Amino acid sequence: MHQAQSQSTLEIAAATLRGIWAAMLSGFGLLGVAPERQVVTARWAGAIFRKIDGLLARYQAGTLRVVTTPRVVTPGRKMVNTPGIRMPRKFAWLALLGKHHAACYGTQIEAVLQQPEMAALLDASLQARRILRPLLRALAVPMPWVIDSPRATRRRRLRKPRPKPE
Repeated sequence: MHQAQSQSTLEIAAATLRGIWAAMLSGFGLLGVAPERQVVTARWAGAIFRKIDGLLARYQAGTLRVVTTPRVVTPGRKMVNTPGIRMPRKFAWLALLGKHHAACYGTQIEAVLQQPEMAALLDASLQARRILRPLLRALAVPMPWVIDSPRATRRRRLRKPRPKPE
């Protein structure tokens, strides 16, 4: 009985995320956002929502691989250069672009993330956190896993002393 309720809640969450994506696509044209920016943002958000939708399906099916340690990035790894318009990295850039409409989408996503089943998914999967992080930053939505966990202290990197001029 509990499994059926859990699945229906996750299906509602997935449908809500798909609805938010569709609303974002239709709302950008009305806000006067440049067409090329609309296309790039729609592709970016669509990729995020498709990944989350697949992740939810794997979680429901019980085939989600649980990873407890974060991925290690090697220093020799190069970033892939993609031509075209780059996505902004500034905090809340999508909220500023979409004005009050984007704020509405942000609160809807925040409500979806506060559901117990979504919280369990985010606790179980670091991949879900990694997929959602750029969207939550763009919409200025607080990340529940960051709020609940204490922030790690950063060690300062020691700089080499500069040679004194002669």
